Amino acid sequence: MKACPQCRRTYTADIAFCPYDGRPLSQVSDEEELGEDPLVGRVFIDRYHLTARIGEGGMCTVYRGTHVLTRKLWAVKILHAELAAQRRAVKRFQKEAQAASRIDHANVIQVTDFGTSEEGYVYLVMEYLEGSTLKRAIQTDGPFTLERTVHIVRQIGDALDAAHAQNVIHRDLKPENIMLLPTEEAERERVKVLDFGIAKVQEDTTDSAPLTAQNMVMGTPQYMSPEQAKGLELDARSDIYSLGIITYEMLTGKTPFHGGPSKVILSKHANEIPPSPRRLRPDLSAHVERVIMRALEKSPLRRQQSGSEFARELELAVRLAATMTKRETERTPVITVPALPSAPEVVEPPPPPPSLPVDTVMASQTVVAREVPRRSATWRTVIIVAVVIACVLLGSIIWWSLRG
Repeated sequence: MKACPQCRRTYTADIAFCPYDGRPLSQVSDEEELGEDPLVGRVFIDRYHLTARIGEGGMCTVYRGTHVLTRKLWAVKILHAELAAQRRAVKRFQKEAQAASRIDHANVIQVTDFGTSEEGYVYLVMEYLEGSTLKRAIQTDGPFTLERTVHIVRQIGDALDAAHAQNVIHRDLKPENIMLLPTEEAERERVKVLDFGIAKVQEDTTDSAPLTAQNMVMGTPQYMSPEQAKGLELDARSDIYSLGIITYEMLTGKTPFHGGPSKVILSKHANEIPPSPRRLRPDLSAHVERVIMRALEKSPLRRQQSGSEFARELELAVRLAATMTKRETERTPVITVPALPSAPEVVEPPPPPPSLPVDTVMASQTVVAREVPRRSATWRTVIIVAVVIACVLLGSIIWWSLRG
């Protein structure tokens, strides 16, 4: 835990300088940060038994209080005593109560009471939340999955739309000001946007004295829009830029601009293009990166114009990336190599007859050729002899016949 010695704000983020007054932060323990408090253990305004101090900022301290009749838990936020005498500080605290109470939405913390106690404590009462800040979840679990990020962004976008519909600009949207309330389903937390301490109500003209000087920079540098960094007039699209930064951090584990003095960070927001999210997380699709980078445009006109528009574009980009990945997987053929059969028994053919020399072959052919005419001549001789013998016998028979 770090604390600013000047404004007493505490930080869990990895920063070295107070974003509000530029003082170097010093390391403190939780005990040093909270210390003993005379209000703990008391019944405040006859209704809330303050049982513990659960947080502290530059302007106020937050206590856990139990209603003495209903036994329901509430968060009681009390302005620091040294600020209670300052009209501007009290007015700003009152504006926080007014801004939050006029937004009736499930994803915005509900403020139920505001006033000043008999002892002079300026306070507001709001619903008590048990969960973790988004900042702590990023530090513990980040980077987030795409599905978890979309689920959270959708709820933040709805909360911003509800606030903007009431002409309320948050101006300090950051993971520390977003609570994640656990549900029965893992990574499906319920979101609550809180801390409207520097929120601006656009239509409010009830007090001619401004609460901030002209061109005064208010907010946390790592999450401030370019127009906010320059001290220009803001509208709802400044919160969209902050939501883009938060989404960038959920998916990569880092903000695009961090480290160094506040002035350096503000200058980068105003003048430099944020580093590509895909450089920090290569598995992000170009479609998802395009949606985030659009929210981080320098000109408000080029950004998404509402929280729900940003959430819708992000969800569609995630679905498109998933569809394309699935198609690529289906297109890739899966080659199955069958098991090789056992080798068949090889039967060797009988050896060929011994080859004869060329001369022997030619001689055999010559002998055969000569034997054929010799056999034909022998048969002719036999026939001729037989004919001669037959003629002699026939002549003898005729001669014997004539003599007799």
